[in-house]
Amino acid sequence: MKNKVVALSAISAGFIAILLTLGAYVQFLDVFSLVIASICVMLPLYLNSYKGSFLAYLAGGVIAFLFSGFNLLSIIFPSYFLFFGAYPILFYFLKQKNAKKIVRIIIGLIWCIAYMIGIFYYYYIVMKMPIGAYPVWAEWFVKNIILVVIALAVLFYFIYDRFIELVKRLIDYNLQKIIKK
Repeated sequence: MKNKVVALSAISAGFIAILLTLGAYVQFLDVFSLVIASICVMLPLYLNSYKGSFLAYLAGGVIAFLFSGFNLLSIIFPSYFLFFGAYPILFYFLKQKNAKKIVRIIIGLIWCIAYMIGIFYYYYIVMKMPIGAYPVWAEWFVKNIILVVIALAVLFYFIYDRFIELVKRLIDYNLQKIIKK
């Protein structure tokens, strides 16, 4: 790997570790830190380095997991390793290989729905965390919670996918001013 790729990957891994550790300790920052960490995963992709991006994804996540004291109750680490950290790499890979947009959407939707259902089952069924008190008018939502999770996953996917696309353009534009390829 080139020196630029190693340096950018190390910076990216450091930012990822800091953000995920912060999200694991400060509960109201968990989703924010996941989204910003997924942006940091894309930094080495400016130099077209999948290896650098993947290593930053793994190193940042593992370092944060160690610093958080192996906190499995936090939503940060399953979410980061299963979706938020890996999706930007897959998104860029499919875009570089000129995969049709419908193929990218189908792959992303299936992955996002599987992730959301998996997180729901992990926290609600395996960890026995309650949904909480709900009003009588919300009985339908509780009875059909999987349908609600799927609908929210589809909505979230389209918003997040567009966000990743816009942030990738912004990263490329700003890094081209700093780093010459």
